[in-house]
Amino acid sequence: MASEDRLSRWIRRTARTAFVSAFLVVLAGSIVRMTGSGMGCPDWPKCFGLTIPPTHEAQVRWQPDAPYDAGRMILASDSLWVAPADHRSGSAFEADRATGLWTHYKRHDYAHFNPFHTWVEFINRLLGAFAGLPALLLAALTATLGWRHKKWRPFGFAFGALLALGFVAWLGKKVVDGNLIPGSITLHMLGALAILGLQLAALKAAGAGAPRITRASRKWLLLVCLLTLGQLIFGTQVREAVDHLVHAGVARQDWLEILPSWWTAHRTAFWALLAAHGAWLWPGLKSGKPTRWEVAVLLLLAGQFATGVAFGALGMPAIAQPVHLVLAFGLVLTDGWLLTAQPLR
Repeated sequence: MASEDRLSRWIRRTARTAFVSAFLVVLAGSIVRMTGSGMGCPDWPKCFGLTIPPTHEAQVRWQPDAPYDAGRMILASDSLWVAPADHRSGSAFEADRATGLWTHYKRHDYAHFNPFHTWVEFINRLLGAFAGLPALLLAALTATLGWRHKKWRPFGFAFGALLALGFVAWLGKKVVDGNLIPGSITLHMLGALAILGLQLAALKAAGAGAPRITRASRKWLLLVCLLTLGQLIFGTQVREAVDHLVHAGVARQDWLEILPSWWTAHRTAFWALLAAHGAWLWPGLKSGKPTRWEVAVLLLLAGQFATGVAFGALGMPAIAQPVHLVLAFGLVLTDGWLLTAQPLR
């Protein structure tokens, strides 16, 4: 029993570490979106064919009499080119291209280099890779728990999170190859949410203490969770509509006027979300002794409201976008975690 308890404690610690690591990736991804850095690295998993991304433009421009490894990418003639094999360049790019030392990159036609965008995207990928380490350790520890003590439920959630992590990594490659295909971006976000949710489930299955809320509040939680998730997905569709405007070269200050009229339904739906939360929060607030979880939900809702107002009043400021997304993730996950709550009174 002592061995089982010790292993369960390690699982809970690892699950928390994995969750925080994955949430940092979500934050980094939102910053990538805010800064428009999604194509800062035009290939995957390398960046311009390099393990360490370029820092200045000379590194992505053709140079005479220079060694190039297979897969190395350069910008030339307003296009992206890739080296099919190791070679040393000659005296002129056109001559090298004519002899097949460079071939036109066919996966997409994005041919720009911005060192800031490149490194923002690279750091996002690096955080994603590091997030895989505690996720892998969590799967190993929960497998040990299942093997030694016949408790396989935590492993099921941890393994599911690991699969979701692999899916998100694969989808990340597809998103880059497709130059940020809109539908793939939404799937990427939902995959990240699945990772976080499964890691929380593994934490709970390994014996983490359940939150406690009022019995009267708990009956509203399933509806609240569904509405919150729906609002998050709706918000990604608004973001995808914004992406179309960005690709079309529309200035930020003109986004609200040009967005499809249906985007305002996302703003209106917040009031339904607020009302549903109000229904389950009311018993705790009325008692004068709200739990820390109820206070946390109130703060998340207030943050969502404030950033939503900023979108409309300030023309969708860039800084509000990652904050809005992270708060939305926090609200969905908090509502979901509270579904496991024990009645307090």
